[in-house]
Amino acid sequence: MHPPKIFISATSGDLRSIRQIVKEALLTINCHPVEQTNFEPDARTVADMLRGKIGGCQALIHICGMRYGAEPDVASLPPGTPRRSYTQMEYHIGRQLQDERGDDHFRVYTFICPENFPYDQEPDTESQEKRDLQRAHRTRLFDDPHLREKPVDGDDLKLRVLALQEQVFSLQHEQAEVKTEVLKNRHLGLKAFAVLLLLFGGLYVGMHFLHRGQDQIIAGQKLDAPALRARLAESSERGLQLELQAAELTQKSDERQRLKDAALAAHKNRLTRIDDLVANFILIEGRADATEEVKEMNRILQDEGVDPALRFIEGKRASLLARVAATEARHLEEKRSQLQPLLQAASLQATKGNVDLALKSFEELLLIDDEWSDAISRLHDLFDDLRKQSYWRGTPTRDMAEASEMLAIAEKVTSKLPESHLAKNLVSVAFVYRGRALINRGQPGDAEQAFESLAKAVAQSQAVLEANPNHPRASQDVLISLRYFANFLASRDQPGDAEQALAHFQRSQELAEKLLAADPDSAEAARDVSIGLAKLGGCLTRRGQPGDAEQALAYFQRNQAICEKVLAAHPDSAEAARDLSISHYKLGNFFANRGQPGDAEQALAHIQRDLEISEKLLAAHPDSAEAVRDVSQSLEMLGTALSKRNQPGDDLRIAACFERCILIASTRVKANPDSASSSSDLADFLMEYGNHFERTGKGDAHALWQRAYEILHSMEEKDIFLSAEDKKSLETLRQKVGAK
Repeated sequence: MHPPKIFISATSGDLRSIRQIVKEALLTINCHPVEQTNFEPDARTVADMLRGKIGGCQALIHICGMRYGAEPDVASLPPGTPRRSYTQMEYHIGRQLQDERGDDHFRVYTFICPENFPYDQEPDTESQEKRDLQRAHRTRLFDDPHLREKPVDGDDLKLRVLALQEQVFSLQHEQAEVKTEVLKNRHLGLKAFAVLLLLFGGLYVGMHFLHRGQDQIIAGQKLDAPALRARLAESSERGLQLELQAAELTQKSDERQRLKDAALAAHKNRLTRIDDLVANFILIEGRADATEEVKEMNRILQDEGVDPALRFIEGKRASLLARVAATEARHLEEKRSQLQPLLQAASLQATKGNVDLALKSFEELLLIDDEWSDAISRLHDLFDDLRKQSYWRGTPTRDMAEASEMLAIAEKVTSKLPESHLAKNLVSVAFVYRGRALINRGQPGDAEQAFESLAKAVAQSQAVLEANPNHPRASQDVLISLRYFANFLASRDQPGDAEQALAHFQRSQELAEKLLAADPDSAEAARDVSIGLAKLGGCLTRRGQPGDAEQALAYFQRNQAICEKVLAAHPDSAEAARDLSISHYKLGNFFANRGQPGDAEQALAHIQRDLEISEKLLAAHPDSAEAVRDVSQSLEMLGTALSKRNQPGDDLRIAACFERCILIASTRVKANPDSASSSSDLADFLMEYGNHFERTGKGDAHALWQRAYEILHSMEEKDIFLSAEDKKSLETLRQKVGAK
């Protein structure tokens, strides 16, 4: 019987060692590995050659990493042919053969390696275009209804291969024992077919055909109940004699007698169970789904005794456990494959903005399978999106209701999982969202509850990271939780808050730098670093200790450089453009407040660039509340900078800036009167416009200050959340308007 041929499909640049693991394992289980490492540049020649080579195999193993790999000359592609690397071509040819021949004659096994998989060091880097093509291929594999596996590392993948190895060893041993009988009964072909099915068609189907052939071989072999009963009684008697001999070695008579009595009682109990045990053996042996191991163990038990039967089954232990594990894994994948349409629908609901429906769908799926990493990851993505948007989601009442629902879902779907499970970070993200919603609502007691929620988010994410120290998502959840907690502490301004906030920002920045070093081409990792730099710069600026200003400026400048680089790589990204706008805003604010020679000109240049980008984003997204607020804040800073410069001809520009940002903020307050941020912005704009009138003497500063004071004073009376800066402004305005 010729060994089955298995084609190995994987890129060499990052998966060379994994290819070798698979190749060696296939050779061990008497399979013939087939590879193709040299290719012609013409796509048509390659396609024909690969189809011939893969077509001569019984299966294809496709290992998908992050690398695109080599490809044919793009100019040689026939019209309408999608652009694919050689490895992607191998996968698609394998799928075509599987569709043409059927699963019983050709099978593709897909292993999708995660981003943090321990890949081989790449000798070079690929273009962003190629990486995007590979990510699109990975997405299609995840969406494909066929079964696939996601190995954690090389050892995880090796275990799967070794499981196949043990199955083949077991079958080869059985094949050698029954080969003569099989030949006599003309079932050699059936036996070989069962081996291939076990390897590439699944345990259940293979065993079905195997049993049909072997049942004919062992037909008529039935268990002899009296003989089996005698064997079991004999074994129990030997056990009794050994226990009695051991009791005789005891010096104390009372202890010796106690051990003898116990041995006799145990022997008596065993004898009373023999009939039930024999009946159970006969029942199992007679079932249509009884495995060959059961039948052989029963035969040995009857003919040779208990000890040989135990030795036989002990020798089968590894292969049986591996078989069960493979069967359970396959059933799990089949269940998840059936649920895939519902998972896709939940993601589509989230994309459409139907958050309530998406949350309910994800909850339903994870209550069915709380270990489904794909569903957990997608729900985590939705939670992340909501966490990022929580400042802008809607009314405080709606935000709080959504926060409560998120937390309830997170706790429900992870209730049975250990605290160290990655899915537990759903709880952490939900606590962050709840904390931000409480801050935005600003009702009595909300600040204390926000502190509690954010502290719980940090503690939960830290616990997960400690158990998964090298997992990027665990690190990112900690750094985000730390930043939100630090933001809150910096704004609360209670004793010790400033130092604690700085410590949290520094810890989160360490994690961000580590993630960027591990994946220097990641725009997300670069953005995390740039945001952290801005946070650290702002924190040091507020602290104002010797040397803080210089360090803060270095942070702000590196932040801007990273934002410029990310936008250059992703020119159509609104997020990257906004990040660059904010970096200019931070630098403009820094120079405007430092007041050294030349700072005013630098401040104005950065502020004007910030406003230019913000206006473009608002024009592209006129319904974005975030874009509206960004423009208003940029206008306010520009008006203030021009006012302090106080050059001829600036009056009209200053008035236009302040009046427009006041109009924007007034519209926001009217649409959402309970929003602390909207009211705070309006008061700030009115106060700064009044300060301009005070500097120039060209308007009624007192009237504007009075309006600003009334807004902040009303917030104070209603116990709506006031930031530390709001409280300082309120005290300043109280003095300016002469209020008590």
